[in-house]
Amino acid sequence: MTAVPRSRPRRPPAAKPSLHRLDLPTGEVVEILLRNLADAVFATDLDNHITYWAPSAERLFGYSAAEALGRFFGDLLPFKMATGKDEGELLQTIAAGKPWRGQGTVTVRDGSQRWIESTVNPLLVDGRAIGSVSVSRDMTAAVAAAERRTAEQNLVTRVLEGLDAVGQVLAEAGPTSEALASVLDRLARLMGYPYLSLFIGDANGLAFGGQVGYENLPDRIDPGVGVIGRVLRTGEAAFVPDVTADPDYVAGRPDVASEIAVPLRAGGALLGVLNIESTAAAPLTADDLHLVRTVADRLANALLLGRQQQALRDRTRLLAAVMAFAGVANAILDPQRLAVAVADAVGTVVPCDTLVITILDRTDGRYRVKAARGVDPEMIGQVVEPGDGSTGRAIEERVVVAARYHERADYASSLRAYVPYDALYGVAVPLVREGTVLGVISLGRVGDEATFSEAELEAIGLLGAQTALALANAYLMEEVSQLAIRDGLTGLYNRRHFDATLELILARWRRARSEATPLAAIMFDLDHFGRFNEDHGHQAGDAVLRAFAGILTARCRASDLVARYGGEEFVAVLEGCSLENAVALANEIRLELEGRVIEGPEGQPLRARVSAGCATLDPEKPTAEALVQTADVGLFMAKRAGRNRVVAA
Repeated sequence: MTAVPRSRPRRPPAAKPSLHRLDLPTGEVVEILLRNLADAVFATDLDNHITYWAPSAERLFGYSAAEALGRFFGDLLPFKMATGKDEGELLQTIAAGKPWRGQGTVTVRDGSQRWIESTVNPLLVDGRAIGSVSVSRDMTAAVAAAERRTAEQNLVTRVLEGLDAVGQVLAEAGPTSEALASVLDRLARLMGYPYLSLFIGDANGLAFGGQVGYENLPDRIDPGVGVIGRVLRTGEAAFVPDVTADPDYVAGRPDVASEIAVPLRAGGALLGVLNIESTAAAPLTADDLHLVRTVADRLANALLLGRQQQALRDRTRLLAAVMAFAGVANAILDPQRLAVAVADAVGTVVPCDTLVITILDRTDGRYRVKAARGVDPEMIGQVVEPGDGSTGRAIEERVVVAARYHERADYASSLRAYVPYDALYGVAVPLVREGTVLGVISLGRVGDEATFSEAELEAIGLLGAQTALALANAYLMEEVSQLAIRDGLTGLYNRRHFDATLELILARWRRARSEATPLAAIMFDLDHFGRFNEDHGHQAGDAVLRAFAGILTARCRASDLVARYGGEEFVAVLEGCSLENAVALANEIRLELEGRVIEGPEGQPLRARVSAGCATLDPEKPTAEALVQTADVGLFMAKRAGRNRVVAA
């Protein structure tokens, strides 16, 4: 027999586990779902009477099932569609077996209104609608939030539109007190905050810019004090919901309950701080912080643009003033007059409390004050030594001595007694031309905020360069003029200038004839000068001529007219001098020359003598020819008498 294999009994297949199966009757499952559903569920018949009322509907609308069942929905819960249509549209849609979805407001049991979003589906039996099931979601909070966001956005839009207007003012006028006051007034009206203040950044921290609602605010903010000081130190916005809980808070108004301070940042710089404070009746919130930050960003950009525009206008104005000064300065050929013109121009272009113009005196190579403003007038003429004080440093180092505060000890020692201020914010600009310092412009301002702007420093530098050019031109013209009127060897006036000037002196004498003072003339002639040149050479003769010219310059007054009349002849015209005094002066000059040893071109000792004739103006014949001819007669008599003597004609 063939063995029949024994078959294994088959096991029934294992049931697949169901993750969502509940061993409950279907009705109970539905009831549990409806009881825990967040959205309100209810059912109505075709006449809109309530046939089912879930617990979720009771939670949303406030009515119990006993109160709701059988009631006409429109009577129980007056519903107003957002579209403005009536419930007839809903009933027609349901009767047609179509779903409906919409939003609207419904008045609930406690009398309040809720905003709901409803989905209504028809209940169909054999394809025919016998009623509907509604699922309603409470959208009140979401709608309120959206409305709040819309309102906030509208407020921000209005505020920013207002800022655009005042920003234009800032851009045109710069951050002036009037423009800042306009900004704060507009913000107060648009934003509704009772207390606003604005502080603008400068080189020394924060300065008061404007306020609304306060009586007295400080002119400056101490960075170590208050919430605003904290913002200044950290550069971060500060939101203080309760000022009594903030250790940094400094009371500005007794009714302030909350504060927001936001930095104004633009272009990488802290331009200022906008501060908002409010009362307990209208506390500031995080939404206010967001709004103030937005406003601060826009305001900072407007401030930056305003500053840039203001700086551009200032620079344009200053450059125009410098150009105008250049036209005036180049027409002034006298260094002293130029110094006064520079003082007037600099003081107009760059307002200052003190102004000192120091000019190189080419007669002795020293630097003297030629013009000044805001100091004791006795300062004029004082000498400034190179390296002494800020002015002396500018001379010695040939660079601008940077704008900073100077104590009295920093002033040039020769000028300290004439400056009325113990401290100045000053700058000293050297007048350099072709490597030579021709002078210095020194300016000073008084006060803690007395700084110079970049545009002003640029203008001062340009004024300095233009002044140096004008001085160089004046010196050049002076040299040309001197060449035209002075003798090249002795430096005394030449014959041409002597003749022209003597005519002017005589014209002046004739105008004041009744009250005129005596007028004397001295003619000099070096004795045997032709033979001297033959014996010693013309270079030795030139040395004698220069030496005698030096004696004349030293012995005569600055007001006297002294000239080389020709060859070895010299003449001096002395106003207010009698014949006796003229003779005495001539003898002093004669004796000084006789006693002097003059060094020759090769170091040899040289000696010379001179004869002189003196005369005074004849009132009956007050002419240049008569005066000079009479003095020449005296000279002729001195020569005839043996030379080396003085004779009055």
